[in-house]
Order: sequence, then structure tokens, then C-alpha cells
Amino acid sequence: MLKKFAGLLLVLCWLILASNAFAISIPKWQPHDFEFKSKTIPDNPFTVSFSAEFIGPKGVKLVLPGFYDGNGIWKVRFSPTIEGNWLLTTVADIAGINDQKLQFTCIANTDKRAHGNLMVDPQHPHHFIYEDGTHWFPDGYECDWLWALDEHDNKLPVINSFLDKLSYYGFNFILINCYGYDTTWRPGKSSDDDYGPSDLYPWNGSNEQPDFSHFNLTYWQHFDRMIDAMNKRHIIAHLYLKVYNKKVNWPKNGSAEDDRYYNWIIARYAAYPNITWDLAKEANNEKSVDYKTGRLKFIRSTDPYHRLVTIHTDVQTYNSGAYNSLADFRSHQEQSNHLHASTLKQLAQNNWPVMNVESGYEHGPNGLLDKTYNNAESAEEDALRIWEIQMAGGYNAYYYTYTAWDVIRPEETPPGYAYLKNFKDFFTQTRYWLLKPADTLVNAGYCLAHTAKEYVVFQIKPVPFTLNLTELDKPLKARWYQPYSGKYIDAGTLQKGMVSLTPPESLGTGPVVLYIGGNTP
Repeated sequence: MLKKFAGLLLVLCWLILASNAFAISIPKWQPHDFEFKSKTIPDNPFTVSFSAEFIGPKGVKLVLPGFYDGNGIWKVRFSPTIEGNWLLTTVADIAGINDQKLQFTCIANTDKRAHGNLMVDPQHPHHFIYEDGTHWFPDGYECDWLWALDEHDNKLPVINSFLDKLSYYGFNFILINCYGYDTTWRPGKSSDDDYGPSDLYPWNGSNEQPDFSHFNLTYWQHFDRMIDAMNKRHIIAHLYLKVYNKKVNWPKNGSAEDDRYYNWIIARYAAYPNITWDLAKEANNEKSVDYKTGRLKFIRSTDPYHRLVTIHTDVQTYNSGAYNSLADFRSHQEQSNHLHASTLKQLAQNNWPVMNVESGYEHGPNGLLDKTYNNAESAEEDALRIWEIQMAGGYNAYYYTYTAWDVIRPEETPPGYAYLKNFKDFFTQTRYWLLKPADTLVNAGYCLAHTAKEYVVFQIKPVPFTLNLTELDKPLKARWYQPYSGKYIDAGTLQKGMVSLTPPESLGTGPVVLYIGGNTP
């Protein structure tokens, strides 16, 4: 009887253990921190080799670097990519955190805005798509010093309010420096809203005398909160891992400290599905192409999620083809009178998306002389530039002089916000990934076309024009659109053939758009 009872007890204990084995449930694509505590803390815990292997359903395997986060705690930040049961096994070179095993379950993500990893669309490689097949229309915003806000308030009241505003106006990715020290055009604390130099620094020591052997956890834990706030709003964080013209003393190229820095960034943020890596802002200032291509390879070999990778403003190296197999898309800055033509040329150089992430800088509320940087334009001029690039098949990001760099006034709402909201609202009603540059179809202005199905014609100044619709299979409805006001006017039904059109005077003398087919009612 006693033996029978012992056997039943053993079975019961096994069932209890089995039921608790997968007690941790994590939604698909949702970052989760696994913590491991060691009683042994070496003199420099940041040099500890620590990683974890994750094995999931269907044999999927991901190996992630971990990181030290203070108080004897090492973390591995992970987001599961497939539903079902997973096994985690740690690998470390100190006792207590080596060969630790955990089981957990990935459950369905109930957030309808969660779509997984951002990728280049394999069927339409000038465009982007999410892991679940949802198309993504980039509408970017530069805020290099976003992390400098709320440095001493973990609740992030200013950042959260600012992100809510940007999200309302349709901005869905933000370009951010992982760190920037100061600008040359507004050096030091030039005003109360000048956040460069900031109070926090990524490493121990100072910018003048950095201690690259130890990370400043207060800085990075604050940065974590910012990234998490963006992820909750499904805003892509376009991270400039380095910046070459903001007075930062970076680790020596190719040094152990340099490797540790890149590994640190990937360990902390690769698990977030809202991450895009940018090797360096103003990368043309780094003259070693071997170093830049080597760093791109380092990122690709270290990041198991294969987040998108690019490199900013390195025209000569891009044109040489050195980045063709290493970067996922081209990103650069250009302010010129031929943005449309240069975008067409860049798209023809390689089969990838092209982003002009810095085509203009909207001035402050007091006019063209109200600026923090040397250059500034009107909101209308910046919107025109963005439309010109989009009409060539490229993508864009927006700058406001009082939020782009270290002088930040998040409470201001410049006119460009509304223009960019109109811009995004217009294009996301279209099947923009099927529209291709077709300027030869019009004798004035620019044209995007999905032949016989959908057309967009854009004019900077409204003039009568002829549109070639000889490929139509059936008549298509059309509407006129004013990009600044967002106003539509019915343009009737257009028939097959060469069609003569005159923009209506009621839309004014500014830019005008004709939209044909697609979702036109």
C-alpha cells in the first residue's frame, strides 16, 4: 500500500512539474527579459561572455547575446517568432548563469497592430513589408536627441506625450542617435531647451575621458524605456549606432571596446521588432570603407532577427556598389532642385528601397530666420520636396528645426505635421507598392502608375496637361486633391485614350494631384 502511495505521489509531482514547465507565456513578437543572477560578480561584469540559445517549434533556433544590467543580474532579451513551446539554455563563462534552462510558451499576439519583423518586400523590392504580409508605408521623423528628454523621470511624461502626437500625425518611424554629445551650430547649453551635452553619458567617465570598459546603466535603462514606449505605439526606431559630427569620442575602430559597443546595442535592442539599424549618421566622415563594411557584417552576424540594416549619407560608397549585398536599403540626405531625378537614378542603381531621410528643415514659428541649424525652409517647400521624392518611388523623413537636433521643443506643432499627415493619408489609400514611376505618360508634372488600374499625377504648379490612358480596359473614376489642405474634388470618369485635363481653380495656385482608379469612389 505504501509503495502504491509513493508511486501515486511521484506521478502527481511529475504532473505538477510538467504543468509548470511552460508557465511563462509570451505573446508572439513581444520582447521579454529573462533574468539570471550570479553570486559571482567579476571586477568588470561587462566583459563576461553571456548568451542564450532558444529552440522553438519546428526546430527554429535563435542565439542571442545577453547583457549585464546591474546588481549581479544578467539578462537575455528575447521575442518569440512562432507560437508554441520553447526551450532556453544559457551559455556563460562564470558560474551561476551558465547552462541554465527555462521552458516557456509563445502565445498569439492579440494586438492587431503587431505585424512582426519589418522586411524588404521580396515581390516589390523597392518597398517594405512586415513579417505577416502587411505593407508598410514609411513616414519618418528626425529626433536625434529623443533619449535626452525625461532623463530623470522614469515615467517619461514628455516622451510619451510627444510620441502620441507624432503617432496622431502619422509618423511611424523616428531617426534617433544612440548617443550624440553636442552640435557645432548650437554648442553648449545655449538655452533651456538645448539638451546637448546631456546629463547622461553611455559609458562611465565623461565624453572627454570616457571609460569604454564600463557602460553607464542609468543611460541605457533610460534608453530602454524610450524604445519600449515606441514599440508600444508601433513606431519604428531607426537607430544611428554612431554619429560622426556630434563631438562624440567613440571607441577606437576595430578595438575590443568597439566590438563590445556594437554587441551591447544588439543584445539590448535586437529583440524589439520595431528596430532598424543604421551603422552611422554622416558615415561619409568615416574614410575606411573596410571598417564600414566590416561593421555591417558584424551586425548581420550578431543579430539573429535580421532587422533591416542601412548606412546614412555615404554617396560615393553606395555608388561604388560596396553596400549592395550588405545593406537592405539606401538612406541618404539630399537637398537640391533635382530630388525627383536623383531618386530615380538611385533606385536604378540597385534593387532596394531608397530613403531620402533629410531633404529639408522646416523653420520655427517666426519665419525663415527662426532656426537652430544653418538651413531652414517653409513647411510648404519641405512638403513639396517630400512629394517629389515619393513620386519617383522613394521614401522620406521630415525635419523640424526645434526637434531634429539637440534643441527640442516637443510642445510645438508646426504646419508641416498636418502636411505630412495629408501626405501619408493620401498614399496609404493607394496600392502604392504597385505604383511605378511613369513620367512619360504626362506632358507636365510627375506620374506614378499601375497600368490600367491606378494613377497618381502630381504638379508643383497647376497647368493644363495631357495624360496617356490608352492602356485602360475600362473607364476609371478620378479625383483632384490639394496636398496642403487635404481637399478632394470630383474629377469625373476618365475614358481610354489621350486625355486633356485642367486642374480646377478652386484648388488654388499651389501643388495639385490627380488620383485615378484604385479606391476612388
